[in-house]
Amino acid sequence: MLDPTAGAIEAPVAQSIGRAGRRARGYWAESWERLYSDRIGFACGLLILLFGVLALAAPLLSAVVTHHDPVRQNLANTFALPGQFTFPLGSDELGRDTLTRLIYGARVSLLVAYLTVILALIIGGSVGMLAGYFGGWLDTVLMRVVDMVLSIPSIYLLILLTALAPRIGPVSLNPGNPYSLAVIIALVSWGSLARLVRADVLSVKERDFMLATRSLGASNWRLMSRHLLPNVLAVMVVAASLQVGAIIVTEAALDFIGLGITPPTASWGNMLSNSQVYFYHSLWLVILPGLAIFVTVLAMNVFGNTVRDAFDPRLREMR
Repeated sequence: MLDPTAGAIEAPVAQSIGRAGRRARGYWAESWERLYSDRIGFACGLLILLFGVLALAAPLLSAVVTHHDPVRQNLANTFALPGQFTFPLGSDELGRDTLTRLIYGARVSLLVAYLTVILALIIGGSVGMLAGYFGGWLDTVLMRVVDMVLSIPSIYLLILLTALAPRIGPVSLNPGNPYSLAVIIALVSWGSLARLVRADVLSVKERDFMLATRSLGASNWRLMSRHLLPNVLAVMVVAASLQVGAIIVTEAALDFIGLGITPPTASWGNMLSNSQVYFYHSLWLVILPGLAIFVTVLAMNVFGNTVRDAFDPRLREMR
């Protein structure tokens, strides 16, 4: 005879086996699958990658595709309308090709954004890990420094550092240089990341595997580098991906008020700043760099949210 309860017993067993099989794939494999399954977020990631490739290939595109130099002036073709064969996206008040300058502007703006995030990760991640792991007076001192950085509006700190940069230390920091500008912005933007990392470290360091490794005689350096850092790295990557968009806007704002990249070097911010005088005359000079900033920041934020949803284990456990 057939057991009528056999189906009811086998179904939960099959479901548990299926869940166990999904867990067996591992954290990283499942996270990458979740990232790929979000079509909109994954498309934004591909768009960011495309912008990065175009920025890296700017000299090649200038020589082969646009046939224009980003700083060479052509006063015989000023304010050329978009749609022409010679100037697909028009030209500016000095006859420079807008498409070429947009590509080179991506090179500068993305360089500043990525370099700033790397520096902020190093500074903020180190401060947060030291404060959270050792605690005590070191935690108190470092967190008071973070509070001091976060208590002052960032725009005032940026203006102050930009104004004092040429006079700080034996090596002059020229704010018109992308590398110097990245250092200046990183010195202002690491505080929130340090707090986030510290909070995660306080949670991770009390877990059983940390206590077991410490009981086996592992040094503090080994605990932080081999066990603590991999567990907080996902949070740092997510925070960094969300911060890139904000840094692009910050760099554009500094360019707009004349404290960023110095012309004739092209960046999206100073292109927008230079075109404000010709707003009613040549609207595309304002729309094109503004649209580039808008699309990039939007893609960065959407992709950052997607990365957070895919790699944050706490969000995955809720689903």
